Amino acid sequence: MSKPIKHISHKLIDTLSDGVFSIALTLLGLDVVGLVHKISESKDFNGTMFESWPTFLAYLLGFVVLFSWWYQYHVTSQYVVGTTSMIVWNHGLTMAWVALMPFGVALLAENLNTPNMKWGVFYFGICLFGQYWTVLIQLLVVGIFNGDTSTTWSEDFFLADKSKEEQHKALLIFYGFPAILGVIFVSLCFVNSWVALAGYAFYVL
Repeated sequence: MSKPIKHISHKLIDTLSDGVFSIALTLLGLDVVGLVHKISESKDFNGTMFESWPTFLAYLLGFVVLFSWWYQYHVTSQYVVGTTSMIVWNHGLTMAWVALMPFGVALLAENLNTPNMKWGVFYFGICLFGQYWTVLIQLLVVGIFNGDTSTTWSEDFFLADKSKEEQHKALLIFYGFPAILGVIFVSLCFVNSWVALAGYAFYVL
């Protein structure tokens, strides 16, 4: 009888995630640093810096998003006992969106207060809410093929004493609520980009 292959340690996933988060957070600052030459060469130093407010605003939003994702990631993962294929790929998909966030921030910075603003806000929103959509799709696909969608939690987690069905419902709500908000806010880009951006900021804060 063949023995099942052990899943990788959660510490390995955490190590990879911290590296991805670190690189993504660093990349956010490149657009801000790139303004130094333009500002320094300008005759109106402070005026040019003020005119660059879209870049600073996008950086602020991007930093808060990535740091809150990192915080949320480790707050929840500290209660996870062991891993499954579902958990490993869940974290992998999350890392994909983390790595893409600097792209969304750069688009937002370049297109704020321009004729293409709706597209900058649109794609930033895709990067912001995309992880929730992919997690729900993953849960749906794995469920269709009767795969294992369960997570083993440590005893001090507030869902540990609940049944697997109740835990599954709680996770669907946890991921489903921001996923629905994302659809609403991203759709608002085509009605009013500023309202959509305000919705993003409200969700992030």
